Amino acid sequence: MILEAYYAGHADRPAVVATAAELAAALDAVAALEGPQIVQLWVDGDKTKPNLMVGLHGDRGILRYADADQAFCSSGGEFSLPEWGEVIYYLATGEFEFPDDAELPDEDVRSAAFAFLVSGGARPAGVAWAEE
Repeated sequence: MILEAYYAGHADRPAVVATAAELAAALDAVAALEGPQIVQLWVDGDKTKPNLMVGLHGDRGILRYADADQAFCSSGGEFSLPEWGEVIYYLATGEFEFPDDAELPDEDVRSAAFAFLVSGGARPAGVAWAEE
């Protein structure tokens, strides 16, 4: 299985991710961008299959999983809201708002992304989810 990774610099032409090393490189590239940024991972590059948004911002991040029937956001985070009062992440030029408790520790978000790759696109376990 492969994932197509869409993020700033790869919004029109996604990076192809087939290995843990390639996923780590994509996550590191997103983490190095300024501000809260998202990489959106699509199973086999097929927009009818499940996808996972992985947002990274310093020591924290967000997750959003969607399949054909439902969508879920990470929840249960205990980070304080940013000074502007909203949890907002960016994907290329798009802005996405998330629930106040959506931010989780960076290592949990990264672990979920690797679980998504290894499982073939299943919603990662080990994360609290809230249905949208």
